[in-house]
Amino acid sequence: MSAYIMAAMTVHDPNVYKDYIKEVPSIISKHGGHYIVRGGVYEVVEGTWPGNRIAVVEFPTYQKALSFVSDPEYKPIAEIRHKSTTSDVWLTEGVTSNPDSKNMKGFLLGNIIMEDIELYSKYAERVPDVFEELKGTYLARGGKSEVIEGNYNLDRIVIGGFSNKDAVYNFYKSNTYAPLLEIRTNASSSNIVIIDGI
Repeated sequence: MSAYIMAAMTVHDPNVYKDYIKEVPSIISKHGGHYIVRGGVYEVVEGTWPGNRIAVVEFPTYQKALSFVSDPEYKPIAEIRHKSTTSDVWLTEGVTSNPDSKNMKGFLLGNIIMEDIELYSKYAERVPDVFEELKGTYLARGGKSEVIEGNYNLDRIVIGGFSNKDAVYNFYKSNTYAPLLEIRTNASSSNIVIIDGI
């Protein structure tokens, strides 16, 4: 199954950061990865999200993503990012169905801190049908996750892909989703971002 590296960065030195932007794609590609989000316009619709720039990289497997992170060739490139940003980076596994993200240009990113697991399970049971009905596809949904850099508190990571950002809003603000949103809000503290893909 696919895996996703998610990075939330505060860029302190844009001129130095440009070197990172230039150098990192080739090493990502070496490990079979590609960007699905790279600095797109976003809105935090619930909770908070660190940084002022978001990137999400899709890899064919969790191990490939870890290989990218630990590749000695990546170390000097990562140092450019460390010099120019403050970063929170985490890794999450994708869903088992391995959906194709090529035509997805809008994304919902979530870190859900579950507080009432019994109530949250009622949400989790019902939301996939609504997600599908409103043209969303889960890329990641509560699988294994780990912090690569930073101190961001992870619980349940969700990545949902849509045809474009408007379609994400159509889902999120729909009357169909509203009763489920109320359940989730009562069951968890959620940090949700809607963002343009590449």
